Amino acid sequence: MHFADKLYERIHKVDSRLVIGVDPEPKRLFGEKSLFQKANPGQSRQGLLDAFCEVVVSVAASTACAVKPQSAFFEAMGLWGLESLARCIKLARSQDIPVILDAKRGDIGNTAAAYASAYLDPSSEFYVDALTVNPYLGPDTLEPFVHAARKSGSGLFVLVKTSNPGSGAFQDTPLADGRTLFMKVAAAVRDLGQLSVGDCGYSDIGAVVGATYPEELAALRKALPSCIFLLPGYGAQGGTADDVKGAFNQGGYGAIVSSSRGIIFAYEKLGEVAGPDEIRAAMLDAATGARRDIQGAAGAGD
Repeated sequence: MHFADKLYERIHKVDSRLVIGVDPEPKRLFGEKSLFQKANPGQSRQGLLDAFCEVVVSVAASTACAVKPQSAFFEAMGLWGLESLARCIKLARSQDIPVILDAKRGDIGNTAAAYASAYLDPSSEFYVDALTVNPYLGPDTLEPFVHAARKSGSGLFVLVKTSNPGSGAFQDTPLADGRTLFMKVAAAVRDLGQLSVGDCGYSDIGAVVGATYPEELAALRKALPSCIFLLPGYGAQGGTADDVKGAFNQGGYGAIVSSSRGIIFAYEKLGEVAGPDEIRAAMLDAATGARRDIQGAAGAGD
């Protein structure tokens, strides 16, 4: 199935535009003050990581259109972290939850092809439904990812205008034709996406656009009408539901909104007595609230 159609189907099934980020920060999971560790005594670090991912996926099953593991946190834990990442991916996909791996890969030639094979080949331990990629080495660096994604029915989310405060230092650079650099990248994303549009009307090449830049977001929506936006920056980074309204097309489609820390660490507000049930309930409550907030921004109701 075409990636956009798969995501569109999931949005309908759970009535949600929320993407839950799986960002297992080691200090918050394994540190002396970790409530998750205290609620799961006797577990190894790998056991704790697996348990954490299982809780997040279980919450996403009823509240989210996708999950978005951040590969950096898993990689930082070494081989056992990568093993847990593979299990997290497989667990989510076994429950028909699309997985968007946030790895921001980008390289040239055979190296890009190797990255593409690692994440977009169905035979890989890390095979996902979509991958974030960095285009700022040039358009040729996207070609191996596009080829691999279309071969397997996966999707890509290309970094266009990122949510970090310093993104404008390079991405907002004005060009000789009057466009900014990020708008030139957006045009390349549009051209790639037009070659593969699903039945839902959206392409398999999406754009990462920060919720923290609502004006730029609205301009990009006009420039990329058939592109799905992945919006980081909502929640802990300061983006609000009002900020993401401009990302949605008529009917509340065309964008999905990522929230990580505000959901997966919501239990930290509970205090020292939090047990496994309370931890899951806190995540679920935060995810439900974010979902409702985003549905309202999309004009989709609840």
